[in-house]
Amino acid sequence: MLAAQENRFQYVYFTLSGLVASAMLVLVYISMRTSLNERLRVDLEHLQRQLILEKPNPHWNYTNSWRRIGNASLRHEIYSAYFDARTEIIGNVRMDEDQITIGSLRIFATLPVRLRDSKVSCIVRFADFSSQEIVAEEAGAMHDVHNNSFAAWSIMCPLHASRRDPMRLPQAVALSYASNRLSHLSPSFIQISYPRNMSSLFTKSRPAISVCVGPLQENYSNVLRLVEFVEMYRLQGAAHFYFYYVEASNEVQRVLAHYQRQGLADVFEWNVQPHLQDLHYAGIVAQFNDCVYRANVVDNYRYAAVVDLDEVLMPLKHNSLADYLRQCDEGRTAGFVFRNVFFYRKDSNDTFNSPTHVLNRLLYTQSKVRRTLEIMPAYVRSKLVVNTRSIVEMGNHQVYRSAPGFVDHVVHPTVGLLFHYRDKCINCKMVLIVDYTARRFGSLLFDRVDTTCLEVFMDRHGICELA
Repeated sequence: MLAAQENRFQYVYFTLSGLVASAMLVLVYISMRTSLNERLRVDLEHLQRQLILEKPNPHWNYTNSWRRIGNASLRHEIYSAYFDARTEIIGNVRMDEDQITIGSLRIFATLPVRLRDSKVSCIVRFADFSSQEIVAEEAGAMHDVHNNSFAAWSIMCPLHASRRDPMRLPQAVALSYASNRLSHLSPSFIQISYPRNMSSLFTKSRPAISVCVGPLQENYSNVLRLVEFVEMYRLQGAAHFYFYYVEASNEVQRVLAHYQRQGLADVFEWNVQPHLQDLHYAGIVAQFNDCVYRANVVDNYRYAAVVDLDEVLMPLKHNSLADYLRQCDEGRTAGFVFRNVFFYRKDSNDTFNSPTHVLNRLLYTQSKVRRTLEIMPAYVRSKLVVNTRSIVEMGNHQVYRSAPGFVDHVVHPTVGLLFHYRDKCINCKMVLIVDYTARRFGSLLFDRVDTTCLEVFMDRHGICELA
């Protein structure tokens, strides 16, 4: 009896010992694989920087529009594609005697949320019109679908180059998948966007702020708000603006053209009219992602403020947004999350600080001085300034995916807030408090707005009409 019990204990002991030894071997194997993988990626990045990569189409003017993919009745569309040099976001990289991973293509499209295809491919075309098909490593609907039948899609196709042949970069790309047969038989090619200056591909990004503005739609006509928005962010340190419009009045387009001539803005037609009823907020997720990638890849801006025209990221303890980032960014932050407070348009105007000589007195940041006492939680109507080189997938109110090693930073409400000047109140009975923070920009802001309005609307004696 005792011998049988002793044998049972020995059996359990040896079984547990075997399990522990197996687990240790698995952990050692995983550790070795991880170490080898990290070393491979470091070596690949070092080798990648030594490559001489030439832009295949130096005359590409970087203007995009939505284009149909294959069968027009399906309403599948593609907008833009970017060459992404970050190898750390690619799952399977190559570095052997035959091939080396040189980067990836990031493509933005509008497709059904429930696309039947399990495999999506990129057809890349080179300058000599030869082509190659690459199976996408990532292809799926991005977040913020909101129960719509169509969604903004992000597709990533890795690019591998032969080490024996001359290094070539593709000039254009199209999407191909089985449920849309014409996507393969008659592919819709779009130009691939590369850096304006290829020498900046692996250099440090410019420590400047760009501003990604939500799509202008419903024949947007509030000229004064548009001018005030731009001039306020310029005072905060913004260097460039990206505007996308579905519909805008002639007056608004005159203002956009003015900033475009000054080199302060890029303006793109956002022709999503076929999807206004079945795509969340005119495809704002696709637009914000396109904008952040454009700021990173094409123009090499380190920061992008992702906001709408009625939103101002407001530092409370620093002179400007640029000062805040200069002092607080330690280099590994994906996004600085500013929590939301509301100012309401229906609230009475306070024009006490409006100089008597100004032509345009009702600036919303200067005349609305009462905000909600309640500060909304992070990621609920919050907006961000992001490090463009960290972003893989951008949402409307948060970063959904960032490159390895980057994390979000929620700005403390005593350090900075999102001032949201909303036309319609969410809860009209919310407690309001007086906040004069935005008025510290008042003197310069009034002068800048009047100067711009005078330059654009000389025929109206410098009056920007308030819609």
